[in-house]
Amino acid sequence: MPRSRPRALSARLFVIGALGLWACAGHRPPPAGRQPAAPATADNLSADAASARDVVALFVAAEAAGNPAADTLLVPGADFLMTGVRVTTKPRLAGLNGPGQAAVDEANMGLAGNFAWVVVAYQFTGRTPDLAERARASFVLEKQRAGWRIRHVHSSMVARW
Repeated sequence: MPRSRPRALSARLFVIGALGLWACAGHRPPPAGRQPAAPATADNLSADAASARDVVALFVAAEAAGNPAADTLLVPGADFLMTGVRVTTKPRLAGLNGPGQAAVDEANMGLAGNFAWVVVAYQFTGRTPDLAERARASFVLEKQRAGWRIRHVHSSMVARW
């Protein structure tokens, strides 16, 4: 039995109305107090990369000096591997054999959303020249409200020069 015109028209109007509501629901403004994320630009990415590298360099220097401020650069529960072994006590980086100074020589990195990875080579200078060491480390960082924080580190010694 064929449909009557009024029934067919009301069915079409219902479908059009439902599609209109669906389309509007997908384009709502963000809730009050929340702003949409800023689009990724070359400047944003460059600033994020520099910030992540800075956090790693600060951590390496603070850890070498035995400075407790190094812990403020970590995510709670951050994990450390030194030459393949889990480390839970300080120093948490390979090549740090007592209080001294360490500096990052080179750094390569990448960004993906709220995560960054930084691979560094660093040198440690102890109280005496025979305590000098070289090492490499891979850091995984997470961007949080307070900035970049270290989530995971894997470090290992490099043969003495």
